Amino acid sequence: MTSGERHAAFEQGRIAEGTQGQIRTAGGEQRNRVLGLPLHILLIAPTFLIVFGLLVYPLGYAIVLSASNKILTGSVPFKWVGLENYLDLLALESEMWTSVGVTLRFALVGVFLEFIIGLSLALLLNREFRGRTWLRVGLLVPLMVPPLASGLIWRIIYDDEFGVFPHLIRTVGANPPIFLGDPDWALYAVVATEVWRSSPFMVLVLLAALQAQPVETIEAAEVDGASGWQVFRLITLPFITPVIIVALLFRTVDALRTFDLIFLLTAGGPGTTTEVISMFIYRWGFRHFKLGFTSAASILLMIATLIICIFYLRMLVVRQAEVQLTQE
Repeated sequence: MTSGERHAAFEQGRIAEGTQGQIRTAGGEQRNRVLGLPLHILLIAPTFLIVFGLLVYPLGYAIVLSASNKILTGSVPFKWVGLENYLDLLALESEMWTSVGVTLRFALVGVFLEFIIGLSLALLLNREFRGRTWLRVGLLVPLMVPPLASGLIWRIIYDDEFGVFPHLIRTVGANPPIFLGDPDWALYAVVATEVWRSSPFMVLVLLAALQAQPVETIEAAEVDGASGWQVFRLITLPFITPVIIVALLFRTVDALRTFDLIFLLTAGGPGTTTEVISMFIYRWGFRHFKLGFTSAASILLMIATLIICIFYLRMLVVRQAEVQLTQE
């Protein structure tokens, strides 16, 4: 066989292999199609439908209701009102601003106390001492108690006649306040219950961050003569700051939408002393049946929550950028 014949045979073999590869590819693509649709589309379709049914559709329906005068009882003909519900809510004389103030106090005081308690206990549990395992187990108890049960338990604890706290105050000769019935005490009693219930979450998250810190950096700082406070302020705190921001984000968002605990303890009372935004929405939706009005309030709450999330995420991005600059 001459060189020209060998070259022609080689080219024919390459063409045959390419044709077979195209046939195999086409066959594979055909096998990966069901009902004429790509297989990967069909695999994610159930998840997409679930997300659409649980998130997109309710959100869209709430936006539609917020622009109407929809009444739950149907006693008033349906009518488009545009931004009227939003303007009523944002008016200076609106009751919503009272609920906004209560919500901010509840969230800020509660999350701040949870952070202080959580960080203190996390620093304690990060050290070796006798009984540390039992203390960790005890901290998990509030997380394992359902919100309904914890609300009922603390309602009994605060009870003026049979509660533990009033009884302890009477034993020292003092006159106990009506914790859940006194406007000066009700909100702080609810905050204390929320701190008891949610502080373990902060402890676990911050403890995990502390245990992820390299021991070598702390030992090197101690060898250089750094005090315990300097090690915490200059090494430990910057290291766990991203985790702190994420933990605060979760707890702030959760505090803004708290409903079950307040409903069980005070139902928003006395008066509107403990009526947070979620209780305000519940009252106007299920007692006054104004679905359009409450849908607008829900949309505003969602927007406020998104703004807070963006603020925390911005802090996280800035912190990560600072860490990268220091490493360079």
